[in-house]
Amino acid sequence: MVTSLPSIISYTQDMASLLLPSLLLLLHAVAALCLLQQSTMATSETSEPEHPPLCSPKPCGNLNITYPFWLEDPEHPPCGSPPFQLKCNTSGAFLTHSMYQAYRVIAIFPQNKSLHVVDENLPLAAGCPAPCFNLSLATIGLGAFAVSKANSELRFLSKCDDETLPEVLPGFRRLNCTGDDSFVGFGRRFGSSGVRYRAIPPGCLVSVVPVLPVLVADRHDYVASMRRGFLLEWTAVSGDCSRCTASGGECMYPDNGVGFSCNCPDGIHYPTSCGEL
Repeated sequence: MVTSLPSIISYTQDMASLLLPSLLLLLHAVAALCLLQQSTMATSETSEPEHPPLCSPKPCGNLNITYPFWLEDPEHPPCGSPPFQLKCNTSGAFLTHSMYQAYRVIAIFPQNKSLHVVDENLPLAAGCPAPCFNLSLATIGLGAFAVSKANSELRFLSKCDDETLPEVLPGFRRLNCTGDDSFVGFGRRFGSSGVRYRAIPPGCLVSVVPVLPVLVADRHDYVASMRRGFLLEWTAVSGDCSRCTASGGECMYPDNGVGFSCNCPDGIHYPTSCGEL
């Protein structure tokens, strides 16, 4: 059977008219898939998480530990500045660089850069503590923090000379449980009074403990005030460790945690992250 040329042309045109819509639909689908893949690749290349997985926010008891604070992990490089390092155990979160790691963190307030801590070093179990030292954050590795002026002062006098003691010591009461001439009294806001020692007899050792603001009616129970702790504040954080580790570097903190550099695989210490000068 011989088919004429016009018949073949007509048949081809009919098949093309049937297949063309399906072919166009397929081409549109392939183009859309390519665009979606390119968009996904571009997003993955340009966006990076605020914290790498190892430094993501982590829980410790009732606390959610977020940058600049971080939990110590011997198997991984640091995720933040040393003063903000926390140790987590069954008793709670503790500032690793505090004296004897005994500053227990009760709450963290990122919005005003402060935290509520309790100093477990204080001799509170006896019910009659009389600290013989002043709080010095810089000497215990917490130079990034300052005692908040929102605290009140709790002042202790010890080892006073009996011969120079007056009958009444304004603003203080005697601690009869210490076995020596010791006194305790509440002062004003922490660090606000430059003449706070004016009425103190010479020869007395003075130590100051910050406590949360205390109502006048509650000033008889100074031990309870010490157990409630006090506020610390921080003003600046050295570097951005999460950004450094996300770029493949390791955070370095020279100058007792005040400085920052990103130690990268190429052997160069970059100021922020690998490849950025």
